[in-house]
Amino acid sequence: MSDENIDQTQQDFELPIFKSQECESTEIAPQVTLDMFNELQLEVMQLHAEFAKLRRQFEEQKNSDS
Repeated sequence: MSDENIDQTQQDFELPIFKSQECESTEIAPQVTLDMFNELQLEVMQLHAEFAKLRRQFEEQKNSDS
Protein backbone atom coordinates (compact mmCIF):
# COMPACT_ATOMS: atom_id res chain seq x y z
CA MET A 1 0.00 0.00 0.00
CA SER A 2 1.51 3.30 -1.01
CA ASP A 3 1.81 6.29 1.31
CA GLU A 4 -0.83 8.08 -0.76
CA ASN A 5 -3.31 5.23 -0.25
CA ILE A 6 -2.53 5.11 3.47
CA ASP A 7 -3.05 8.87 3.80
CA GLN A 8 -6.34 8.64 1.89
CA THR A 9 -7.52 5.73 4.07
CA GLN A 10 -6.65 7.61 7.26
CA GLN A 11 -8.47 10.70 6.01
CA ASP A 12 -11.58 8.69 5.12
CA PHE A 13 -11.87 7.10 8.55
CA GLU A 14 -12.05 9.43 11.50
CA LEU A 15 -13.13 8.67 15.05
CA PRO A 16 -14.40 11.47 17.22
CA ILE A 17 -11.65 12.49 19.66
CA PHE A 18 -12.74 13.86 23.01
CA LYS A 19 -10.87 15.22 25.98
CA SER A 20 -11.13 12.85 28.94
CA GLN A 21 -13.66 15.00 30.80
CA GLU A 22 -15.94 15.09 27.72
CA CYS A 23 -16.22 11.31 27.65
CA GLU A 24 -19.60 11.29 29.41
CA SER A 25 -21.65 11.46 26.23
CA THR A 26 -25.03 9.85 25.66
CA GLU A 27 -24.13 9.09 22.02
CA ILE A 28 -23.75 5.45 21.07
CA ALA A 29 -21.01 6.22 18.51
CA PRO A 30 -17.47 5.00 19.31
CA GLN A 31 -15.53 7.49 21.38
CA VAL A 32 -11.79 7.86 21.65
CA THR A 33 -10.23 10.15 24.21
CA LEU A 34 -7.13 12.16 23.36
CA ASP A 35 -5.12 9.97 25.75
CA MET A 36 -6.33 6.82 23.99
CA PHE A 37 -5.51 8.30 20.59
CA ASN A 38 -1.99 9.30 21.70
CA GLU A 39 -1.40 5.84 23.14
CA LEU A 40 -2.49 4.22 19.88
CA GLN A 41 -0.24 6.56 17.90
CA LEU A 42 2.72 5.57 20.08
CA GLU A 43 1.94 1.89 19.58
CA VAL A 44 1.79 2.36 15.80
CA MET A 45 5.16 4.16 15.83
CA GLN A 46 6.67 1.30 17.86
CA LEU A 47 5.29 -1.24 15.38
CA HIS A 48 6.73 0.75 12.46
CA ALA A 49 10.13 0.76 14.17
CA GLU A 50 9.98 -2.98 14.85
CA PHE A 51 8.95 -3.68 11.26
CA ALA A 52 11.84 -1.54 9.95
CA LYS A 53 14.25 -3.45 12.20
CA LEU A 54 12.96 -6.80 10.95
CA ARG A 55 13.11 -5.62 7.34
CA ARG A 56 16.73 -4.50 7.81
CA GLN A 57 17.64 -7.87 9.37
CA PHE A 58 15.94 -9.69 6.50
CA GLU A 59 17.79 -7.60 3.90
CA GLU A 60 21.13 -8.18 5.67
CA GLN A 61 20.51 -11.92 5.77
CA LYS A 62 19.40 -11.93 2.12
CA ASN A 63 22.57 -10.04 1.09
CA SER A 64 24.85 -12.32 3.10
CA ASP A 65 23.29 -15.42 1.49
CA SER A 66 23.96 -14.08 -2.02
